[in-house]
Amino acid sequence: MTVFENLLSRPAGTSAGGPEAAVDLVAFPCAGSGSAGYRGWREALPANWRFTVACPPGREVSYGQPFAKDMARLADDMATELRARRADGTGVPLVLFGHSMGGLLAQLVAQRIPADALVVAACPPPAGPASLDDGRPLDHEQLRREVAAMLQAVSPMEPELLAELVDLTAPVLAADVDLLATYQAPANPLSCDIWALYGSDDTLEPLPWTAETTAAAHVRVLTGSHFFVQESPGTVVAELRHCLAPIAGGPA
Repeated sequence: MTVFENLLSRPAGTSAGGPEAAVDLVAFPCAGSGSAGYRGWREALPANWRFTVACPPGREVSYGQPFAKDMARLADDMATELRARRADGTGVPLVLFGHSMGGLLAQLVAQRIPADALVVAACPPPAGPASLDDGRPLDHEQLRREVAAMLQAVSPMEPELLAELVDLTAPVLAADVDLLATYQAPANPLSCDIWALYGSDDTLEPLPWTAETTAAAHVRVLTGSHFFVQESPGTVVAELRHCLAPIAGGPA
């Protein structure tokens, strides 16, 4: 079962001070990660934005559960849970944000529960060049390097602790790589704007998701690597506030 962790601990449809939330922002982690990849966002987000993170099975609070084996079925489960979670706050604009593999999951969920905007980070369009976690088999050492880079982006740490966490996280990344191999691009485009964010030091070409929506497809390049979402959460949130101003209200 997917767990949606509310990182700001606010009830649906409300902000910290009680009035209706301006945005219901739901984030999806990159391969090998969970809600921990978004811990640095709490202090940067506006007070009237609701923020939750989807934590797929087999990690963090759902550790020990079987890993998901099929992207479409996982998206079905996520959409069902998200719909139930929003039952008392459905009037609040829904924005789905996904980092790398999470961008593809967010896209599939947006096919099942209408979103007001989709934001994908370090995630090329499905018909474009492959991403770092595109379902290709990874050898043992490459897998450990990918995990170490992700963990260091979240929180730099001593080598001994890093090695221990790599041992714990590598199986999650391996399972997610297998999961990603089951992804199939939707036959029909979305009808909401799609914002594609890329890191300036990533190897990915910054391409818009034009073919994936009948609305507008935007591109922004931010400073950082493939893990700029973890490296500079304040910069990413500032960009989100600018992009989503027409939805959330307030200055662009």
